Amino acid sequence: MKWLALVGVVGLLASCAEAPPPADLIAVPTSPPTGFQIGPQACPAALLEGELVADEEFGFAVTHADGFTTPVTWPDGYVARAADRRELLDGSGRVVAREGDHVALGGGEGAVGPGFVVCGEFTVTQTDD
Repeated sequence: MKWLALVGVVGLLASCAEAPPPADLIAVPTSPPTGFQIGPQACPAALLEGELVADEEFGFAVTHADGFTTPVTWPDGYVARAADRRELLDGSGRVVAREGDHVALGGGEGAVGPGFVVCGEFTVTQTDD
């Protein structure tokens, strides 16, 4: 009878444990939910534009037309996913961009993350698969 109780407790504990993230997800730097915001609408007015490229250290970076590359810190909840072309997913799990897409990101550089911190609007021009 004791072993049955022990099996029940182990089963209960196992069901309460957090499941590991899926193996195909890649962590990317993210800013806190408030990011740069000092007030409800505050965000630097800089623009980062270029090609979204995979980066082994940061998940993603943007390569500019003039050849230099900048790592990107994404809004809270964003992750990358390994695929034929690495994908960027928003907090709801929706694919918002893929490696090779042209992006125009609103935000700026600061102390809340490495490189350029996205806190404003951004647009994506998808490239052909």
